[in-house]
Amino acid sequence: MSFFANVELVPGDPILGLTEAYNADSRPTKVNLGVGIYYDESGRIPLLRAVKQIEQQLADEAKPRGYLPIDGLPAYNQATRELVFGKDSPLLAAGRVATSQTIGGSGAL
Repeated sequence: MSFFANVELVPGDPILGLTEAYNADSRPTKVNLGVGIYYDESGRIPLLRAVKQIEQQLADEAKPRGYLPIDGLPAYNQATRELVFGKDSPLLAAGRVATSQTIGGSGAL
């Protein structure tokens, strides 16, 4: 018997469900704007002019990049803790909150 056999399923993600609805839609003029990806009429992801300009700007200003610490950028983690718990939280003052930065779109908090 699986450890997860008694875990109830939760409803599907409403954002990811947009792509499912898009795929089920038979209209030829539909546009998929779900999950932050735009596909053109040929089903390809075009490189938008604004994105290309920023990529070039980043390349022109390139600096050496290292890895972040295992738990992420300390200033980001601090700001996240203060946003979630409040800057004057007794939990923060007591050092009882741990924070770890995750990749985008992971749903972690």
